[in-house]
Amino acid sequence: MKRLTLLLAVGMITTASYAQSAVELAKQQRELDKINMEMLSAKPSKEVMKEVKKEVKNREKAGWCVPAGGDGMAAQLIRSRLMNQELMRDEDGQTVRRYISHTATVLSGSESAGYASARNQCQVEIAAILKTKVAAAMKAALDNRQTSADNATSNDQFNQRVQSITDVTLSMMTPVIHFYRVKGNNYEVEVRVAYDKKEMKASLKRRLEKELKIEGDELSDVVKDVLSGDFE
Repeated sequence: MKRLTLLLAVGMITTASYAQSAVELAKQQRELDKINMEMLSAKPSKEVMKEVKKEVKNREKAGWCVPAGGDGMAAQLIRSRLMNQELMRDEDGQTVRRYISHTATVLSGSESAGYASARNQCQVEIAAILKTKVAAAMKAALDNRQTSADNATSNDQFNQRVQSITDVTLSMMTPVIHFYRVKGNNYEVEVRVAYDKKEMKASLKRRLEKELKIEGDELSDVVKDVLSGDFE
């Protein structure tokens, strides 16, 4: 199967703490749209298609469907599988999964409110994990230096710095799956989102280099500590 660079630009969010100009956002969107079109034009393997057809059948039988005007269920499931297969090299040159994905399912009085809630839940849960990793990596780097200037940083200031780095690193989120079904008078909505580790790594390097005044191997080690391990 043709090797793909998978970054679906179905949507992009910008956190309140990380303001980007309209020009920058438009440029990013055009780049993501181009990659999206390349991905959609490629054909998945027969094995993937077989798995997807089976899941679509089971989901439709269970009452799941997609919002009007959105991608079909099969297209979304194919996208999800292909993104899970995409690999990249980490700081040590080891092969790792390129995308961090997270799924949330919520029950709501309307489909649109359920989608917004599930999407936000995904972001909040990933942010909590990333924030913990960033804080641990920054604390370790600062403890190793043990300078009076570093030690003078208050807990509030430190937490603000960690939060700022987390917000910037997660400024771009890719919606992958959006399904719903009616349950009584409510809507059950399932959403899966993904974050590109390549984008996260670049952002982390810029911010940590500025915050910790480090570079080279030391910077690479800190970034590796943040992005390693599970985000589930």
